[in-house]
Amino acid sequence: MTKRDKRRAPDLRRRDLLVAAMASVACRAFAQADSIEGPIRIVLPFGPGSGTDVYARLVAQHLGAALGVNTVIDNKPGANGILAAQAVARAKPDGSTLLLTTNTTHAANPHLVKDLPYDPVKDFAPISKMGNLTFFVLVPATSPFQTMKDLVDAAGKAPNSVSYGAANSFGMVSGSKLGKTAGVEFLRVPYKSSPQITTALLGGQLQFAFVDMAAAAALVKSGRMRALAVLADKRFPSLPDVPTMTEAGFPGFNVVAWFGMFAPAGTPAPIVNRINKALVAVLQRPDLRERGAQLGIEIFGSTPGELEDYVKSQIALWGQFTADAGLKPE
Repeated sequence: MTKRDKRRAPDLRRRDLLVAAMASVACRAFAQADSIEGPIRIVLPFGPGSGTDVYARLVAQHLGAALGVNTVIDNKPGANGILAAQAVARAKPDGSTLLLTTNTTHAANPHLVKDLPYDPVKDFAPISKMGNLTFFVLVPATSPFQTMKDLVDAAGKAPNSVSYGAANSFGMVSGSKLGKTAGVEFLRVPYKSSPQITTALLGGQLQFAFVDMAAAAALVKSGRMRALAVLADKRFPSLPDVPTMTEAGFPGFNVVAWFGMFAPAGTPAPIVNRINKALVAVLQRPDLRERGAQLGIEIFGSTPGELEDYVKSQIALWGQFTADAGLKPE
């Protein structure tokens, strides 16, 4: 080694040490950029036992394990999902508060609620679609109604004497549209959550309801409830004798009920991407998808961008759906 090389050696070592230090700082900064301080609170717009609640509890534990934090389910039913959506929109955007919700808060409410206190696009950071949910027209097993025609004929003979429960936008809009399509008047009774509706059905306070299979599966399988029709474009695999609404004589009722997960707007992209990656992996679990299929939930994930585009398209679609039902913002 020459004298010149010996003089340069300390400079080179100092440069190497500086580069290594800078790399270490960058790595730590990157790691901190997507860090989430647990527990994660997953806020739901419906109560315990609802389809959304059942699904959330299937997913939450696996998601928490994948992210290395605990998860807590926070049910905030009421006001057609507004309470839950507003709580998350106002939460700190650090990944510790998430909203697992449906088309009610993010597609239908803009057309059902005047002066909606949140914007479903601007106030949230989309994380992932989480699947679709199957709804049925249900009556108690003791009901005299055996078909959709029986139901409609009864309402035609005595307007507002046949009541149905609505705990979400799907039930509200579907019931109004059915009445308008058939030219009859049903009596809509509002509830905070679907388990309250099934209790009222069994108690004889309601005649029928639009209820998701996740909330009513056990009651239908035990024979305490009877499904008159499925709101889908094809029959439900485990209930092959139940016709679609189109087969029952009432087309146009196969609008999809869907799930999605959101964070508050302003949540850093690295955190959104980390949650998305973990959630999509969870949603690919065969055991989870099999259980979902039994409950009428088609489970799948998406990119944040795909969910954002989907919400925008669904807001437009539900505008038409509510118009067809003759509903206006209240």
